[in-house]
Amino acid sequence: MLPKMEDGTSSSTSASCGRLSSTPPRRRKRRRGRCFPQNESVNFSPQSSEYSDTNYNVESKKSEKRTQISSWTKERSETCGLYYENKASTFSDFYDLFISCGGKTRYGFTCPLDGEERSLLDSLLEQTNELIEKHGVEMRTDLDWAVAADWPHVFTECRKTVRTLSQNLSQTFRPATGTHTRSYVALIQFYRALQDYAQEEIWRSNDLNGSCSAPSEVYSELCAKFFEIFLLMLRRGELRKSMMMINGVAISSIPDLRLTVSASPSLSLFVIKIFKVQKSALPSCVPFDIHGALDKGVLGQHAGELLLDYHLSVFKDLQAVFGIICMQTSLIFTCLKLTTKHHQYISEPSENVAISGKGAEDWFDLIKDDDMDKEGEDGDEGKSCQKKETTLRSENTGSRQSGTIFYTKPYNYLISKERRDIMEFLFWLGINCERINVSVDSFHHV
Repeated sequence: MLPKMEDGTSSSTSASCGRLSSTPPRRRKRRRGRCFPQNESVNFSPQSSEYSDTNYNVESKKSEKRTQISSWTKERSETCGLYYENKASTFSDFYDLFISCGGKTRYGFTCPLDGEERSLLDSLLEQTNELIEKHGVEMRTDLDWAVAADWPHVFTECRKTVRTLSQNLSQTFRPATGTHTRSYVALIQFYRALQDYAQEEIWRSNDLNGSCSAPSEVYSELCAKFFEIFLLMLRRGELRKSMMMINGVAISSIPDLRLTVSASPSLSLFVIKIFKVQKSALPSCVPFDIHGALDKGVLGQHAGELLLDYHLSVFKDLQAVFGIICMQTSLIFTCLKLTTKHHQYISEPSENVAISGKGAEDWFDLIKDDDMDKEGEDGDEGKSCQKKETTLRSENTGSRQSGTIFYTKPYNYLISKERRDIMEFLFWLGINCERINVSVDSFHHV
């Protein structure tokens, strides 16, 4: 059994360093991005809508910047009627979206899982928790990872964990196939990525002129490897540029990462924003308030990314777009609730000019008579969800308005307690994705 890391006090840190005969070898840095296939490509069907993946011409760099989501702020997203809630939500709010539609979406996501799939989820949870508890490298608090981490010790422990799990693979799974094996192998790859992350920190601690934090590519790779444990697939955002006409201008977005569906990679499960923060600036407010914890630019950019991924979202029939804000190794899960009518108001120039600058309540009054009057245009699919959303909110209920972005508190996946809180949700997503088989053509022509 490999030793787990204890609370990162100064005494334990120095003791850990003393146990090592030498620091890990200084290796030549390898190029990042190994978690993605080198020749990865996606074939897209032609689109005749306002969205396009083709390049567009701009007159100058200045005008090009205005057409990028990267220039958005929270105030800019609010002119489109997109507002973050004032307090964090729990994962039950995500599940409630599915329960409100009878527990099954158009593309096959079901909640809750039952029968063999529920048993599979429970067994995957048990396997992963047992392996991490027995062989994993952990600390108890965010402060341990941010300030007092003994990176040579982390490097050594990760190397031992990879060796042990690799040796046990052939003994544990005979033959080495199936869902449990995939998750097991992904866990090995995650600890390899964590070993590289520790090596980066060692290099930077030895370089007096170096940056005080690792580049965002390090966290992108580590994040990708973590999600693969849960049978989820990530792709680089540049493989699919989102575009939308807003007030007569083509606005584009290239997110850092997307969680996608393997049967149809062009669809979006989650759009992921990764940004660097100083270790001392990691949000620690309790209860968590995203407005005070994160920069207005990050909030505006992520809101814009959610908006532009609306037409790609697997959960479009729920009138929802899911996202994740990744701060180093902490994850904030987000969801934009958006009706079709609201989306049309944003995209139509004549309407957008008239409503620009309206507050949340003004937007609600404008779009509250949403798709119920247009059921004939949308057909029967997802109608029950749309009926439920068109009521949106009576004065005394807690239902969310269109344009609301709700979110969770940050969860650090390197900390046992916080990781356990998100594992069931992620395995639930992964098992659902295993079952889904959708057509890109049919999706774009809904």
